[in-house]
Amino acid sequence: MTFPLFFGMGLIPTFVVMKQSCTIPVTKTAKYYTLGEIGPKISRVIFALHGYGQSADSFIHKFEDVSDEKTLVVCPEGLSRFYWNGFTGDVVASWMTKKDREDDIKDNMAYLDQLYHHIISQLEPKPNISVLGFSQGCPTASRWLAHSKFACNNLVLWGGQLAHDVDFKSAENYFSDINLKFVYGDEDKFIQYGYVERQHELSKSNNLEFDTHIFNGKHEINRNTLKEVFTKLWSVKKLF
Repeated sequence: MTFPLFFGMGLIPTFVVMKQSCTIPVTKTAKYYTLGEIGPKISRVIFALHGYGQSADSFIHKFEDVSDEKTLVVCPEGLSRFYWNGFTGDVVASWMTKKDREDDIKDNMAYLDQLYHHIISQLEPKPNISVLGFSQGCPTASRWLAHSKFACNNLVLWGGQLAHDVDFKSAENYFSDINLKFVYGDEDKFIQYGYVERQHELSKSNNLEFDTHIFNGKHEINRNTLKEVFTKLWSVKKLF
């Protein structure tokens, strides 16, 4: 876009070129990892969303103790990859940044929806479904459920928080049928400065009832705690 400018008595036209920000949707190949074999024996599925600066390849190993012949673990990798150490080191991923955030959210929702239907369409009868978000994966996980409202039994937010910009009240009936759980370590350096209080306040204001599980540990997936949490969740029966 250009605008004419006129200088001096001679009125000589000069044009200034204006920068414009544009977007276009594209098809992108997304990567995910699994533990377990898709087949008739699978009665439980866990969708596990990693945190900032992690990879699905390394994150999924945390779930080896809850994976068995009946349980399929699906770990999608965030669409934004980068080198952890400048221009070298491990290649890790992120779900979003503050730049073009709304576009990232839209892309994440479409990606996770497609993955969900790809996996679940291959399983019959429909399995018990859990979604776990760790750290940065927590707001993405909670936003995904509020956005898509697919059949889900359990939502676990581990070392992270609800999406702060989502109106969960509009999906109150949906979330009332889901087992909701906060999990964090008592030495987690990111769980401070009123985090727990804000979490409870946010969940209460949205009429969400979360159980809280505190373990002895840091900002990490503790394998023993993970197994304990899912053993209890899978013992709870809820009807849809």
